[in-house]
Amino acid sequence: MHQLIAKTILSGLKLADGKLPDWFLLFKAGWVEIEGAGKFLVDQQAFDVVQAQLFRRGVEVVVDYEHQTVKGGKAPAAGWIRELRWAEGEGIYARTDWTEAASGHIQTGEYRYFSPVFFVAKKDKRLAGLHSVALTNAPKTNHLTPILAKLGPAAQAKEQEMKFLEILISKLGLKPEATEDDVVTAVAELKDAEPQTVEVVAKEILEAVELDEGDASAVVASIHALKQEPKGMVSRKEFNTLQAKLTQRDADDAVDAAMQAGKITPDQKQWAEDYAKADLAGFNQFVAKAPVVVPLSKLPGKKKEAADAEITDATLTVAKMMGVTQEDLKQYGN
Repeated sequence: MHQLIAKTILSGLKLADGKLPDWFLLFKAGWVEIEGAGKFLVDQQAFDVVQAQLFRRGVEVVVDYEHQTVKGGKAPAAGWIRELRWAEGEGIYARTDWTEAASGHIQTGEYRYFSPVFFVAKKDKRLAGLHSVALTNAPKTNHLTPILAKLGPAAQAKEQEMKFLEILISKLGLKPEATEDDVVTAVAELKDAEPQTVEVVAKEILEAVELDEGDASAVVASIHALKQEPKGMVSRKEFNTLQAKLTQRDADDAVDAAMQAGKITPDQKQWAEDYAKADLAGFNQFVAKAPVVVPLSKLPGKKKEAADAEITDATLTVAKMMGVTQEDLKQYGN
């Protein structure tokens, strides 16, 4: 199992980098038919026997071309079977390192099938050993799955399991060759470990204390430094409060003066106060250029003066020429 944990079982399709899949189905599970030579049985027991034989010899199984290893003479390898795996309901898979030449032949379709050289036990017709495998386009095995074929459901599930284990091993900081027991032990240690407190400082707080980055201690130190108040000085909070009061006072004075000058109406007072607080210089320029919109008689303290003012003959003459009555003159302060 530990040899498989760090490996990802690839599907039988061509990979993006041009390599062949690591695994292909070497023997289907169940009774396998050989054209003109009867049948033999492939099951878990057969796999165990073949696996034990390979472990005993400690030699990788060669994949050649057209059984040249058996025929004698020059027999270049097309690949090497480094590992076998049993998939329940599917059969025996072989992990193979292909040569560059063989990879090209298979991907271009020059070679599609394979033919294993194997041994069968006489008493029960079970697969009992594996000698070699050959690339060929004329296999004797009926209903043979081509090398470039998708993995079955069980193999696909196994692939997902291997991927998960590979990721888990990486996240736990274990070596790629870690065993399943190593993973279980590492997870148990994490479960029993004391929880660690992670100090996270908000971005807004860092900006407020003029820090690019830092932990909680750095932020606390900066805040204490800001709270220091040298003798004869005021705090930043006090300064801001005073500044706000001065701004409000100047705005109120400017608005009162504008109203006394008849430049704004009582309905405009709130707007004028907001304007003056936001931009006192701009408001003063507005007042200087604005026309009088409120008659002087309507201003506070002007009513009595206007009522008591004497209407001269000259004023009456001009008013008559303009169609203004004496009542109008009294109403609007002569």
